[in-house]
Amino acid sequence: MEMPIKAPEKYYIVSVEQYLAMLKAEKVKDCFSGLQYLSTRDSFKDRIIVVRTNVAEQIRSRYNVTRRAFYGANRSIEFTSQTTLDTVDN
Repeated sequence: MEMPIKAPEKYYIVSVEQYLAMLKAEKVKDCFSGLQYLSTRDSFKDRIIVVRTNVAEQIRSRYNVTRRAFYGANRSIEFTSQTTLDTVDN
């Protein structure tokens, strides 16, 4: 009997404040690749981190890095422009 494949749970980041609070709670270094570091933590092992594009751009500008450097450093993170994330509760 085959086990059904379960899709990984998604964790949505919809504000810079939420991102900064997560960094502090997980004791992750505050840097432009912080999302990548978060994704490797045990509490996010079986989850996909999804970030709104406008929030990602705010995070990127906070560290004053190029788009290539930011998105390259956070390549395992899913970025989306969906406005439906405004109604998502974590």
